[in-house]
Amino acid sequence: MTLELIVLIGAAFGALGYLITKIVKGFNTWFQFVNDWYGKGDIPGVTERLQMGSDRFDYIEKELKVIKDELFNNSGSSLRDAIDRIEAAVSKSDNSSSPKN
Repeated sequence: MTLELIVLIGAAFGALGYLITKIVKGFNTWFQFVNDWYGKGDIPGVTERLQMGSDRFDYIEKELKVIKDELFNNSGSSLRDAIDRIEAAVSKSDNSSSPKN
């Protein structure tokens, strides 16, 4: 009877230790989630990271608008307008100085 009681108590402590380990791991996972959500120390939280991403996208959109404005004709100040003027000037000089056959 004593050996059975010792085995039973050992099994109970083993099961209790297993459950406590699982509970502690669950709480650690929860605390990691909370720290990730709200941020901790130098690591920003979810809302701050979303705001940084939004700010980055706004910056990229502004840069793309500047590039797009240079690629299409406008009132004469874009890169495309300058290329068209150069092309027209080169075409005129080619036509005037080329020998006629």
